[in-house]
Amino acid sequence: MKILHVGTHLNTGGITTYLKALTQEQSGAGHEVYLWASDGVCRRGLEASCREIVCNIPRCKSELSPRLWIQLPRFISFLKKKRIDIVHTHTRTAQVLSAAARVVTGVPFLSTAHMFYKRRLGRRLFPCWGSAVIANSQTMRDGLFDIFGEKNLPPVTVAVNGIDVKGMRARVEAVDREVAREKYGCARDEIVVLSLARLIPVKGAHILIEAFALALKEASNLRLLVGGQGDEDYFSNLTRRVSELGIGSRVGFFGNIPETEKVFRAADIFAAPYLWPEAFGLSILEAMAAGVPVIGSKVGGIGELLGQGKYGLLFEEKDVRGLADGLVRYAKDPEFRIKMSRAAFEAAHRYSAEQMYETIQKVYNDVVGRS
Repeated sequence: MKILHVGTHLNTGGITTYLKALTQEQSGAGHEVYLWASDGVCRRGLEASCREIVCNIPRCKSELSPRLWIQLPRFISFLKKKRIDIVHTHTRTAQVLSAAARVVTGVPFLSTAHMFYKRRLGRRLFPCWGSAVIANSQTMRDGLFDIFGEKNLPPVTVAVNGIDVKGMRARVEAVDREVAREKYGCARDEIVVLSLARLIPVKGAHILIEAFALALKEASNLRLLVGGQGDEDYFSNLTRRVSELGIGSRVGFFGNIPETEKVFRAADIFAAPYLWPEAFGLSILEAMAAGVPVIGSKVGGIGELLGQGKYGLLFEEKDVRGLADGLVRYAKDPEFRIKMSRAAFEAAHRYSAEQMYETIQKVYNDVVGRS
C-alpha cells in the first residue's frame, strides 16, 4: 500500500514521535511510505522509514491561509504521480487540504486526533475528518463524542499510541550518563527535572518554572532542563520570569532536542504540566520507557497513561504548589524515584508500536476497500 502522511512540522513533539514509530512499522511491513510536512530537526530520523519526504507544507494554523492553498496544485500532482492509495492526516490544516485534493483525485484520507479540538465554526461547516478517525486513547474517543457528537463523526477507532519501548530503553542505556549530564551543564549531585514540549502556553512551562522556584527552596540541588521551541513571545516571557525569580543559574533552555535519549539519560524527573487536555502524551510515554519517573497534570489522557497515580505522580491542573510538592518528594526520596521508574517502565510495555500499527492498518484496509 502507498501511504502518505501529512502534518505540519518535523520538529520535536508528540506528532513527530508518533510518525516516527508508525512509519517505521509501516515500512518494515513492506508499505511505501511518504511524508509531506514542513522541515524540522527530526527529518533525518524519519528518512530511513520514508520513501520520500516533501517539505512544502507551510507552518500555518488557519485553514484559510493563502500559504496553505498555494500548495494544493503541487499536492494533487504528488498524489497522482506517486499513485497514493491513502492519505493519513495529523492536523486540521492537513485535513482540509486533503479533503480538497480528494475532490480532484478521489484519494481517500483519514485523520488521527492528536488533541482535543474546539467545535469552531469552520469545523462545523467543513468537518473534513475523512473516511475514518483514529483516536489515540479511550479518553480521546470519549472527548470527540462529547465535543462533536458521535453521529457527526465518521467511524472512530481507538489505536493507542505506541513506541519501540525496548529500543528507547536500549538507546538511553547506551548513553554515558556522566557525559550526558556534562553536555547539559548538570553537576553530579544535582537532581535534574526535564520538560520536553512545544513552548506554547497550553503546555504549561510557565507553571513548571513557578513550581520549580518553590521546590528549590526545599531541595536546593534541583536543576531544570527545558527542551522545545514554539512561540517567541512566550519564550521571552519564560526567560524573563526565570530572571525575575533569580533562578537563571538553575534553568537551561535547549530548543529542539532530536536525540532525546541523551537528555533522558541526564534526567532524574520528567515533568508534564500541561493545561490543555492531552489526548495521550507521547513524551510522557518516552520518559516512562527511558525509566525516568514522571509527574503530570490531571488533564486529558495523562491520568489514564499514568494509571491514575500508579506509574507516576499526578497534580491538579494549574496547581503550582502541588507540582512543587511532587518535585520535592522525588528529589528527597531516591528510593521512591527508583520505585516509580520501575513501575513506569513496566507500564510502558503496554503501548507497543507494533500493536498501534496493526490496529491502524485494519482501518486503512477498510477505508481503501470502501473507496
